[in-house]
This record gives sequence, structure tokens and C-alpha cells, in this order.
Amino acid sequence: MFDRLRKALAPSGGPVTHKEVARWAASQQLAIVPQATEGHFDLGGDVGGHPWRLECGASTRDYVRGLELRGRADVGADPDAAVMVLNRPLQEALEGNAYSAITDTLQTTVDPHLPEEMRWLAMYEEVAWPGLPASFRRHFAVVAERGETAQSWIHAPVVSQLLDVVEGEGGAVRAQSPLLLMLVRGKVYLRMEHTQRSLPEIAQATQILLTAAQAALQNLPPAPMAGDAA
Repeated sequence: MFDRLRKALAPSGGPVTHKEVARWAASQQLAIVPQATEGHFDLGGDVGGHPWRLECGASTRDYVRGLELRGRADVGADPDAAVMVLNRPLQEALEGNAYSAITDTLQTTVDPHLPEEMRWLAMYEEVAWPGLPASFRRHFAVVAERGETAQSWIHAPVVSQLLDVVEGEGGAVRAQSPLLLMLVRGKVYLRMEHTQRSLPEIAQATQILLTAAQAALQNLPPAPMAGDAA
């Protein structure tokens, strides 16, 4: 599947249409459900026998403008694993918003009603490890409850996919657009601004989600089976 997704896609010259997305999805052997609104859709499939879904629709976060690409892959990882990767501009914006939310209400604890990603920035530390490229650290922050979990998940293929977003074609624009990848509750989540409204951007989001899901399946312990000793 990854080889097919990597094939170059010629830009259409305008926002991608239902027909173009449907034609591309069929070529990748992906299930697709177009929505009534032009540009909105649901893609789906499985990775390693686990279901995944990529949705394009109206943003559900204030920091994403216009359309949003939201992905989820239920990889059955240990639900205690908690890792977040986000690009630096988004990190700075969320930290500023979280600080304002706390100080404006004279709170000394993190508001549970804040979006999860904002709470994580207040709760967890940024982590790094030998071998994590300096270029990656310039563009992205990794926040985790346990650094060893982050190191196990953010392997070279995931690093490569994320760097391609900010250093590949159109990277200067994408580097400033919100991008968030999370591992939480045994699932991999992706959130991206659909900035360019193009097929290559959809293919790229799909690649990131599937690469991150595959890395979780290969490198992280699964959720304990019912009846396992505590």
C-alpha cells in the first residue's frame, strides 16, 4: 500500500473535487464515503488487520482554519501509552492559549475542559533522545508521559514522513500549518489542516497515519488481555 501511496499525483489546479478523491481512493483500493458538502469525505481501510479512518470536514479545533484532515487508527496499543508530536508553530500557539486560559481564571490546575492537546503540554515534558535528527527537533516537539514510549514509537519511518511534510514540496507553507499526531487510549490520531486542498496532501496525511499505526503495531506492547495479571 505504501508504494502505491507514494506515487506522484499531479495537482488539478484548484481544490480537489469529490470525483478526483473517489478516483484516487479507488486506485489505492480504499473505501470512501463522499459527504454532501464538496470536499468532505471519509476514507477507510485496515493496517495490520486493524481499522483506520481518515475524515475530511469542518475543523473541530479553533487552531485549524478551514477544512481539517482527521485520522484515527485503532491499533490496540497499551492504553497507558501517551505520546504527542506537534509542529513548533502549533506548540507555541497552544502553549500561549493554555497559559492564557489558566491565568485568566486564576487557576492553579489544568482545566479539564481544555482540549486534550493543550492539557498534555501543561502535564508532560518535551522529550528527545540520541539519534533523533536535529532537523526533526527544529520542526517538531515530542511530548510524552514516558520518554521510552516515545522513542519506541517515533522510529525512522515516522520521522521521515513528518519531515517530508515540512521539507518536501510546499513544505514552507505546511511547516506553518497545524499538524498533530497522538498515541492515546490504544489508538493513533492525526489532525492536519487541509491547507492546499490537494490530492497529494490527502495522500500524505494517509501515509503519516498508516506509518504511525504500523510503527505502533511493531514497536509498542499491545493492550493487556482481559484476565491478565495486574
